[in-house]
Amino acid sequence: MNLYIAAIIKDEYAGLLEWIAWHRVLGVDGFVIADNGSRDGSRELLSSLARLGIVTVFDQPDLENQKPQLPAYERILRSCSRDIDLLAFIDADEFLLPLTPGESLPDYFSARFQDESVSAIALNWSNFGSNGELFAEEGLVVERFTRRAPLKFNVHHNFKSVVRPERVNHFHNPHYANLRYGRYIDVQGNDLVLHPRHGYGVSNEVLWEGVRVNHYAVKSLEEFLLGKHLRGSAATANRVKHKAYFKAHDRNDETCLLAASLAPQVKEEMARLQEQLAALPEETPQKASSWLGNRVKKLMG
Repeated sequence: MNLYIAAIIKDEYAGLLEWIAWHRVLGVDGFVIADNGSRDGSRELLSSLARLGIVTVFDQPDLENQKPQLPAYERILRSCSRDIDLLAFIDADEFLLPLTPGESLPDYFSARFQDESVSAIALNWSNFGSNGELFAEEGLVVERFTRRAPLKFNVHHNFKSVVRPERVNHFHNPHYANLRYGRYIDVQGNDLVLHPRHGYGVSNEVLWEGVRVNHYAVKSLEEFLLGKHLRGSAATANRVKHKAYFKAHDRNDETCLLAASLAPQVKEEMARLQEQLAALPEETPQKASSWLGNRVKKLMG
């Protein structure tokens, strides 16, 4: 089964190539991305990657009295190719991580969706903190941020979903899909049990098995203030992510190097993508090309 990633992004230039390279290393076949008015070069980069056949991109402007994330998800569901078997709906600060070394994401999900009754699977968060970094530094996100909250951290009850797109009515929120039919399962293959108080998008148990979602919620203080704090929420009206959000999510209790161990492969893939971008005809946006060239050189030393 092929696996695509669906997302809405805004001003994610600094980490976008890494995020795409990461998932390509792990076997993701393609990306369907809505751009919500990026002004930092993200849209130009996505356009170039679209010319390479790596992503499909469209513009998702702000809508009056409505946040853009769920309309973007609806558009993705209704317009995606019928050749796409599975769609993982995640954000650009979320990295799907197989917990069995050497296993690809399509292999894992193909095994779970081999049962025709399964329409969606829920993957719990693993929240990573700032590692004490105040400022943006060189290096990959997965290299720089290697400390996380413990399993029992309440935020980890949140999950993201991988779905058969043709079986989804709509998304209730960015975490939970309303299905036309079929089973919503957890990573153990059991029917998903929602949290009795928090409901849709929040599981009763936190399960770190098979695949989980590494959520780099804050990164460094500088990156948080210039990124997530300014962007706000793409799904919740009037939500400002400020001091309280940073303090709540800046958990650095435990070291986890699983993602960091894949950094060499991700850097190689980033370099390959840069070579392909550089080979595009002259109409390729120079801003994306030159920035990527400089970044890859720094990452590769």
